[in-house]
Formats: sequence, structure tokens, C-alpha cells
Amino acid sequence: MAAFLILHSAMPVKAEQGCGELLDKNCTSCHYKTRICQKIGQKSKRGWKITVKRMLRYGLQLDARQQEQIIECLNELKEGSKLVCE
Repeated sequence: MAAFLILHSAMPVKAEQGCGELLDKNCTSCHYKTRICQKIGQKSKRGWKITVKRMLRYGLQLDARQQEQIIECLNELKEGSKLVCE
């Protein structure tokens, strides 16, 4: 069964596609994907939550639902994921 995320529309998006959009919109304005790639598979969900909270202090603007979505995305991506590593 495929995982789904709900983004800004009512239409479900495949998790990996939705993750790519979230990362592109929220992370790559400050970081190259290679920096994110280095951490994929290295951090726990708790580690990603701490990172997202720190980025919020630096000015990232996400509501609670978006925070949870991006934490889940980062946690579920496998090391070497094409979304951030290519």
C-alpha cells in the first residue's frame, strides 16, 4: 500500500513526490540538497524534529501540520534517496 501525504490541495500525493515538493519549497532555499543528503538515514525521527525546530528559530515558517509532514518525509527517506541525493 502506497503512503500518501496531503499537501496544500485536497488531492493526495504519493509520499515521495510530496516529500520532494516539501523539501524543495522549504529546505533548498537555505541548503543545497547535498547537505540534506548527508543526513538522510543518519538521523532518527527525534533528530529530524530537533533539526526542524532549530530551523524554525532561524526563520523557517511552517505550521504544525507542515512540520510533522516534513519530519515524516525526512525520517522515511532512505539513504541515497534520489529526491535529495541526485
